Amino acid sequence: MHIEHLSKCLVYGKILLKDGAAKVTCMAWSQNNAKFAVCTVDRVVLLYDEHGERRDKFSTKPADMKYGRKSYMVKGVAFSPDSTKIAIGQTDNIIYVYKIGEDWGDKKVICNKFIQTVKFRPVPGRLG
Repeated sequence: MHIEHLSKCLVYGKILLKDGAAKVTCMAWSQNNAKFAVCTVDRVVLLYDEHGERRDKFSTKPADMKYGRKSYMVKGVAFSPDSTKIAIGQTDNIIYVYKIGEDWGDKKVICNKFIQTVKFRPVPGRLG
C-alpha cells in the first residue's frame, strides 16, 4: 500500500515521527475532516489536525490486563458523526469507544466497550 500525505507525515504505510518511523495498522478521517486518527503497531492512537500537524496521542487498553499490553493489535478505527468520539476495534475481541472531546488536549476516556464473541474484522465506514 502506498500512502503519501502532503506534509510527508505518512509515507508508504509508515508514519514519520520525531524519533523515527512507526508502522500503521489503521487510520480514519473525521466526518468534518478536521481530525485524522492513525493507529500504530505500538497500539497508540495519534491525532492530527487538517494540516497534518500532530496534536494529540493516547494509548489503547487491552480487554484484560492479565494477558499484558502486547496481547492485541488495533485493527480498525472510526469517528463518530460529531467527531468527539472514536471507536477502536482490537484483536482481543473488544471495541472501545473513547471520548476524545471537541478540543485538542481534552482528556481521552473510555465511554463504552463492546465485547465481541468473534474476532474483530474492520468494515469500511464511520460510526453513526
